Amino acid sequence: MKVRVFGTLRIVVGDQKYVEVRVADGASARELLDQLILAYPGLKKKVLRQGGELQGGVGIFVNGRSVRFLDGLDTAIHEGDEVALFPPVGGG
Repeated sequence: MKVRVFGTLRIVVGDQKYVEVRVADGASARELLDQLILAYPGLKKKVLRQGGELQGGVGIFVNGRSVRFLDGLDTAIHEGDEVALFPPVGGG
C-alpha cells in the first residue's frame, strides 16, 4: 500500500513523499498505521497519543476523506485506495 506523507512527518520517513507499507486488502487504518510505525518508529510519538488514539490534528485520509468521519482507525483500506497522512496543522 502506498501512503503519501505530508509536512513535518516527511522528515521522520526519510524525506519521502510516498512510503510503501505491506498490509492485507481490507486492513484497517490502525493496522496500516501500526506497519508504518514499525518501519518508522519516530512516527509513533508524532501521530499517536499514549492510549493509542490519533493525536489531535493528525489526519489520515482515505480517498480524500478523513477517517475521523468514516470508521475512525477501524476504517477498512483496500488496494487502489489513496491514503494520506498529515501532521497537525497550526498557525494563526
